[in-house]
Amino acid sequence: MKDLRYLKSKKKFLEFSYLALRDQFPSMEDFVSFFNSIESDEKKNQFLETASFYLFLVKQGNWLVDIPGSDSKVTYLTETYKYIGLFSLIESLHKNNFIDFYSYLKRGKSKVEFPIKNKAELESYYRKYKEEYGAIQQSVSFFKTLNMEKQNSLIKKIQIKGTEPTIENFSKYLYELRSKFVHEAKLILNMSPATTIGKKGNKIVTCKMSINDLMSFFEEGFVLHFEEKSCYPIEI
Repeated sequence: MKDLRYLKSKKKFLEFSYLALRDQFPSMEDFVSFFNSIESDEKKNQFLETASFYLFLVKQGNWLVDIPGSDSKVTYLTETYKYIGLFSLIESLHKNNFIDFYSYLKRGKSKVEFPIKNKAELESYYRKYKEEYGAIQQSVSFFKTLNMEKQNSLIKKIQIKGTEPTIENFSKYLYELRSKFVHEAKLILNMSPATTIGKKGNKIVTCKMSINDLMSFFEEGFVLHFEEKSCYPIEI
C-alpha cells in the first residue's frame, strides 16, 4: 500500500510548503496551481514531504545548544546543520531511482559481460555505476536543472585555483564538504556572508557563497525538479 500520508493531510502540508517556497511564486494561488499540475499522487506526496522538511529542518531550523558559557545559537553549527540538511533533501529527490550495485550488474541494460574476468574489469563497472547512481552525480544533476544564468552565478561564487569552473566541479566540491562532515566530522565553516579563503588539498578556495545563497538555489532547483514533470509555466 502506498504511503501518501502528506497528501492525505494536504491542507496542512500545502501551507507548510508555501511558507518554504513562497519566494519562488507570485502568490499562494500560483503555488496551488503549480502543485495541482504535478503528475501523480506519489509526486505530490513527495513534494509536500520534502518542502515541509525543508521548512522545518533548514529554512526555519536552527541548531541550539544548552551549555553554560555558550551562546544558545552557534552560527557555524547552524550553518553546518542546514548544509547537511540541504544535501540530504537533494538525495531524497532521487531515492526512487536508486538501485544497488548488484542489481545494476544483473540488469540487461548495463550490458555486463559475465563472467567478470578480474578486479580491474569489476572496478570499471563500478565506476560506471557510480557515474549513474552515485550521490555526487545526484548533486550534479540537481544543480544542472538550473538555467545557464543561474549555473554561471553559482560557479562564480566558489573559485578553486587550478580547477576548471564548471557546474560539475562546483557540485562535486559542495558534495565533498558534505562528506567531510558525515565521515570526518569536519564542520562547514565557509558558508558565511563574508568572503572566505580555504583549501582543498593544496588548492586555494575562495568562497563568496553564504548558506542563504545555497538555500535560494535549492528552492529554485526543487521547483524545477517537479516542473519538469508537469506543464505549469512558472516564471522564476
